[in-house]
Amino acid sequence: MRLYLQNLAPIGHPRLDLFLLGYIVAVSAVTALFFLRFWKETRDFLFLAFAVFFLVSAAVRAHGVTRANPNLVIGWLYLLRLLAVGLIVAAIVRKNIRGT
Repeated sequence: MRLYLQNLAPIGHPRLDLFLLGYIVAVSAVTALFFLRFWKETRDFLFLAFAVFFLVSAAVRAHGVTRANPNLVIGWLYLLRLLAVGLIVAAIVRKNIRGT
């Protein structure tokens, strides 16, 4: 499923866009490593869920950097991000039910 986003201005500064996407990838990966460290210390599933979310976010953004048209929407990438967010919601619900 490929959809083009409507009403988007053409990319005016492709190098700047690639730089910013690369920066987002790096920051997301570092954030995932921090959450992995917190999970290793506490074994709290919520930290693991956030680590997975940020790793998925970094991977999706890195995939966007490699594409010729970063405005192209690919359905399976959004499904992957939705599953990562669902994992966070499940971890929050689990934490509230258990009370720990």
